[in-house]
This record gives sequence, structure tokens and C-alpha cells, in this order.
Amino acid sequence: MKKPGVLSAIRIGFLCLSCFCLIGCGYGFAPQGEHIDKRIVNIYVAPFVNKTAEAEAENILRAAFIDQILQSSRFKSALTLEQADAVINGTVISITTGVLSYRNNILAAEERMTITLEASLREKDSGKTIWSSQNVAGTSDYKLQDSVNPKPARQQALAKLAKDTAENTFNLMMSDF
Repeated sequence: MKKPGVLSAIRIGFLCLSCFCLIGCGYGFAPQGEHIDKRIVNIYVAPFVNKTAEAEAENILRAAFIDQILQSSRFKSALTLEQADAVINGTVISITTGVLSYRNNILAAEERMTITLEASLREKDSGKTIWSSQNVAGTSDYKLQDSVNPKPARQQALAKLAKDTAENTFNLMMSDF
């Protein structure tokens, strides 16, 4: 028969070991702009450049970045360049779609949309680049309706893809990854 003191010691030891493993595993929350100078509060999203044939893609993506800034607890969206402490610039390099599955009548049932863009965050006054990437990519899968016109489904997919890509890119900018 085991003594109650031994069981307590084993439990406490196991609890301490678990805490040390959790702390020592390197897990930590992603920083949310801590590496960015505290003076930078207002971020302006410059009009994006669109190098694709997809009309309005640059505006949809720019709006998604503005939404990300508005959702941030630390940063504010500047309405003009003059009000800004930092500037996000972007270029939509490509938007491609590929068929994932077909219907019985050889029409596409599902597609995957992929977007590639260049993005950067720089201080307005000094021009110093805080974060930059020439190859940011995002994908989104979507179903096509039974109709012959896939445009509404593609527009919805582009809006979702822009939102997701802006969120991921903004998080990378703020975590200095």
C-alpha cells in the first residue's frame, strides 16, 4: 500500500514536469507589431497595382488590407498619405484558377483560385522598409453553381481570397516573419 504523501509528491512532480515542458517547448504567442516603432500608429494602404486581367482585383485586395488595419487594436487606417506614419504598398502579380473536379457533363464543379502578390510596409518619413515580400501567395477553393456563368462564384471566391491573404500578410508584417 502506498502512502498518501508519496502520491502527493508524484502528482506535484508530474505537474512541475508538465509546466517545465510547456514553458521549455518554445511556444509563444506571435507578436502583434512589437518590433515596429511605437510612434507608428497610422498606416496608409496605397492603391495597389494590378498586373492581371482580373478587373478590380487591386481594389478588392486594398480594401481587405484596410479592413485588417481597422481590426487591429494597435494601428489605425490613415485616410491620406499625409496622415500616415507608415505605408503598405502592393502589386497583384497573378490570379490563376484551376479545376479541382468536374460534373458528369464535363463542366467544372470546383475550382481553386490562387493569388500572388508583392507587398511591403515602410516608414513614411524615413522610407525605411519594415517588411517586404515579393512572393505572397494565397489559395481558395470554391464550388461553381450549376449555371453556365461561373462569374458570381469567382467574384465571391476572390473576395474571400483577398480577405484571407490580407489577414495572413498583415500578420506576417506585424510579427516580422
